[in-house]
Amino acid sequence: MSYSVKRVDVLGTKVSAASFDGAIEQLSQLVSSGANAYVSCANAFSTTMAMDDPEYRELLNKATIVTTDGMPVVWVLKLLGFDTVERVHNDDLVLECCERFPGWRHFLVGGRDGQPEQVAEALRARFPGIDIVGMHATPNRPVSDEITQSIIEEIAAVKPHVVWVGMGTPAQDVWMNRVVDRVGAPLVGCGSLFDLLSGRTKPAPEWMKRSGLQWLFRLLQEPRRLLFRYAYYNSKFVFGVMRQLVFARHNTPQ
Repeated sequence: MSYSVKRVDVLGTKVSAASFDGAIEQLSQLVSSGANAYVSCANAFSTTMAMDDPEYRELLNKATIVTTDGMPVVWVLKLLGFDTVERVHNDDLVLECCERFPGWRHFLVGGRDGQPEQVAEALRARFPGIDIVGMHATPNRPVSDEITQSIIEEIAAVKPHVVWVGMGTPAQDVWMNRVVDRVGAPLVGCGSLFDLLSGRTKPAPEWMKRSGLQWLFRLLQEPRRLLFRYAYYNSKFVFGVMRQLVFARHNTPQ
């Protein structure tokens, strides 16, 4: 049975208003059909960047699934009346799929030299018997046409069920949009998972995830890289959402 998810506008990005299990069901259907599709993330950073950049917004909206990757996006959807929506953090999505679907064949794309191997080792330790059929690092961004073609050929040779793309936002979205029609398997952006499983970052406590404070945990680990991003994009997200909610209330029939 086909599972459909309503797409809801958050600052111009059409976000998939799904439960966690609903998102997994939708992705599993894409895998079963071998669909040319990609899955992007919606959080305060990506949606605000998309608000400023029409080209980036367009490629996010072309994704088959845009997950509620950040709690602030979940809160916005709930304020808009979507009470059953849950956070679908792509790190958790990957790990849960590895647990639920032991028959899947996996391909890893992204990360620094040697990082996909570290990610594969961590996944094999966590999920004995997992079938990781290939991997390719992408230390240089944007990924060149020559390297992209090589990755596509490697994927075609091993025929994975799913391709996990760990390049970070927005690089992974740009690359997935660029190759989606040539891969023959769904692509899922999961940049932060590569850093997590390779030991570059530590996992946030569950209470911080549920409270929407994962950004603070990451900031404390990487202040130089993330301070400006969070100061600029988080504040702009808040003001943008306030305008959207006021506009939506003003235009709601009485």
